[in-house]
Amino acid sequence: MDIDVYEQLVPNGLTMITQLCSTAILFLLMWKLLYKRVSAWFEARSEKMQQDLTDSEKARTEALKDREEAQAQLQAASGKAEEIVSAAVKEASQQRDDILADAKKEADLTRQKAREDIEADRRKMAGQMQKEMVDVAMDAAARLMGTQDLSRLDQQAVENFVKEAQSDGF
Repeated sequence: MDIDVYEQLVPNGLTMITQLCSTAILFLLMWKLLYKRVSAWFEARSEKMQQDLTDSEKARTEALKDREEAQAQLQAASGKAEEIVSAAVKEASQQRDDILADAKKEADLTRQKAREDIEADRRKMAGQMQKEMVDVAMDAAARLMGTQDLSRLDQQAVENFVKEAQSDGF
C-alpha cells in the first residue's frame, strides 16, 4: 500500500476552486437574506441594553432622591417628636407644680382650720373651766358661810376676778 502523502496534504485545485465558489455563494446568500435581519436584531438588542442601562441609572437616581427625602422626613419627624416630648415634659412639670401648689394650699388651709378649731376648743374649754371654777368657788364660799343663796352680783365679781387672773398669766 502506497500512500501518497503529498496528495493527501495538498488538496486538488479543482476541488479547492469548487469549495471556494460554494462558500462565496453561501456567503452572498447569507448576506442578502440574513445580514439585515441579524444586524437589525443586534441593533435592537444593543438599543434595548442601552435603554435598560439608562432606565437603571434613572431608577438609581430616583432611589437616591427618595432615600434623601425619606431621611429628611425622618429627621423632621425626629425633631417634631423631640418637640412633642419636650412639650409633654414641660406640661407634666407644670401640672406637677400646679398639683403641688394646690396640695400645699389645701394643707395650709387644713392646718389653719385645725388651728382655728383647736383655738375654738381651747376657748370653749377655758370658758367651761372658768365656769366650773366659779361654780366650785361659789359652792366653797357658800359652804364656808353656811348659806346656799348668794346673789348674782357676787357670782359676777368672782367671774371678773378669774378673768383678770387669766389675763395676768395665772
